[in-house]
Amino acid sequence: MKIKHVLRGVISLVGLTFWMLSCQSMAVEGHRVELFVADKVDSESYLAYHYGNRQYIQDTTYIDANGFAVFEGAEKLTRGLYLIVFDDDNSFEVIIDDNQHFSVHVMAEDIMGSIRFESSPDNDIFYNYLHFLTGKNLERREMDEELRAPGITRDRQLLLQNRFQEMDSLVREKQDQIIRDNPDGLLALILRGQRDPELPELPLLPDGSQDTDAMYKIYKSEFFENIDFSDSRILYSPVYHNRLRVYFNNVLIQNPDTIIKEADRILEKARANDDFFRYTIWFLANNAETSQIMGMDKVFVYLIDNYYATGDVYWIDEERRQRLVQRAANMRRLLIGKTAPDISIFDTEDRPVSLHAVDAEYLILYFWDSECAFCRQAAPLLKEAYRNLRDEGVQIFAINTETNKNRWLNALKDYPDTWVHGQDVTNRSGFRDIYNIFAIPQIFILNKEKQILAKDIGPEHVERFIRQEMRSK
Repeated sequence: MKIKHVLRGVISLVGLTFWMLSCQSMAVEGHRVELFVADKVDSESYLAYHYGNRQYIQDTTYIDANGFAVFEGAEKLTRGLYLIVFDDDNSFEVIIDDNQHFSVHVMAEDIMGSIRFESSPDNDIFYNYLHFLTGKNLERREMDEELRAPGITRDRQLLLQNRFQEMDSLVREKQDQIIRDNPDGLLALILRGQRDPELPELPLLPDGSQDTDAMYKIYKSEFFENIDFSDSRILYSPVYHNRLRVYFNNVLIQNPDTIIKEADRILEKARANDDFFRYTIWFLANNAETSQIMGMDKVFVYLIDNYYATGDVYWIDEERRQRLVQRAANMRRLLIGKTAPDISIFDTEDRPVSLHAVDAEYLILYFWDSECAFCRQAAPLLKEAYRNLRDEGVQIFAINTETNKNRWLNALKDYPDTWVHGQDVTNRSGFRDIYNIFAIPQIFILNKEKQILAKDIGPEHVERFIRQEMRSK
């Protein structure tokens, strides 16, 4: 059972905005986590675990009239960063690593101020670090406010900036101490894993200027150097997920071919551990499928073809595999650069009109419905783009998706009669399946050869996109 991805009031290492953290675990014989809550009685409590950027309920217990509850079982828990959640969604995190028999004493109304552990050195270190970070965050907020204050002198600004650097150094030293003293602990694993690579001084070009391109390549190639791909505990924290998200969505140039190349590289690293490989391929496929960046469906198709269809992703059942393979096949014919599938629809006189027969330097393929509110918003923008571009060889091929011809004909009075208008009431052309029309409006931009230049593009961007294409010729 999945719980909320964001838990109100969570006392969270990950939630700290200054320096982020997280965890994972495993124990001796079974597990037993005792909970003593002085100000919470006769209520439910939940034990949940992190897996990537999500949290899932592991167990439920009841806090009795004395404020006592216990989570226990004969099996060891997967080692990781866990949440103890109260019935009002207030919660706090605990490390469950090799030691899975310990007690927590806490006040629900003052978690950070009251929490203490028995028989859990990992959590003693964890909360010592959290208290340290909380104090540094408070100092930083106060200094930020002072920096934004009107009338601050230049000397004071420089002093505060130096204090920021000193604070960063103190945090780094604290992390180094934890890693040095507890190198095999989950907290050390996470602290290492969330660190950016150490970079050399910027190399110089022959003219003496700094070679920022070379530095970017080094940063990119070593971005995952602090992730131990043989130790899957870090998967049960947000650290690895966030590393993937930042790398594939921010560090890399958002070009499908670049993403594909790097996906292969990171997946090869992830093969060191089956759990890592599972999470990485899931993240990459999901990230590509849900991306709002045009053309990223090419990445999804590539991953399905080269990992899912081949059986590399062996843990899914055959029915699921075939659905994904079919989805990739449906997407493949509409990838950027592909020739748009030809379809023949019918004009107002029931004469067939072929998409490929329309002669235009650029053809805007527009799927719409007269009762669609978003289509009504898109129409004026497309009309304006058409007015500004028609003399440069731009045409609009407007396909109405309704099954009511009279309603379509009545709606056409609001559209230019110089557009190519058509409808296919019985879906004889199969346009809905061919063009994956699950929602409207849908807009494609084709060149003279009917190759797809853009798709799922907002009507407000159509004119600018076409003009950029014209200039790039």
